[in-house]
Amino acid sequence: MQLVALLGTDPTARALARFRDPEGRVWLHPAPPGDIATAVAALPVLGFAGALVFGDEARRDAAAATTRRSLEGSDLGVVDAVAVAGDSTIGDFVTARALLDGLQAGGWEPRGARIAALGGGAVVRGTLRELATAGAADIALIAPDAPTAEHALPDLPAGVRGRAVAAADPTVPTLLERCDLLLRSENLASPHADALGPHLTVLDLAPGLAPDWRTEVRAAGGSATAFPDIAARTAAAALRTVVGGEVGVEPLLDLLHET
Repeated sequence: MQLVALLGTDPTARALARFRDPEGRVWLHPAPPGDIATAVAALPVLGFAGALVFGDEARRDAAAATTRRSLEGSDLGVVDAVAVAGDSTIGDFVTARALLDGLQAGGWEPRGARIAALGGGAVVRGTLRELATAGAADIALIAPDAPTAEHALPDLPAGVRGRAVAAADPTVPTLLERCDLLLRSENLASPHADALGPHLTVLDLAPGLAPDWRTEVRAAGGSATAFPDIAARTAAAALRTVVGGEVGVEPLLDLLHET
């Protein structure tokens, strides 16, 4: 059985601590609260296969503590999966790739898409970069104020239009009406039912968000995914990075829907 630590005090980490692998291959062990860097350094010594990391602050600390990082982890300054290789720790940020894979598996095509994000954070930044690299044409990041939006908008490939916009900006309703994909990490805008349709996909990337977007988009024939489903699928992708092989998402979905 491979031991995998859960680092961070995020509710997702607490929920996953109840996971019991039906095949007996993996044991998820919550690390006690404390210094993330110390926990990362202890992984090889204590015989752990690696760790899953939750929360922006914990992910920044873990990135700084790992021996090596993937290109995504280095560029964003965060890691959500840490694998042990001998005496070394290798950090990666897999959430953005997992989200894009899930969208494409469901038939959603990023090429030429118009994306809007409500709120920032590492998951939003990484996902916007991943979508831009996959061919998205227009990206708008909407934050409580313009300086916050400008700071949160990631560097984008040439040819991709990027806009950083305050939530009170008069262009926000138009941006939301025209987007194909909406990423939510904050409750910064409410949907207008007459502007929604089956073209729109909504992903909730943080817990506790108001259900209004999901309800209205589904009623209009679009697709909306709640945070527990997102968290389960990205945690499964991180586990695959740490332990290898296939990791079923269904047991994780059951746990995270109970939180």
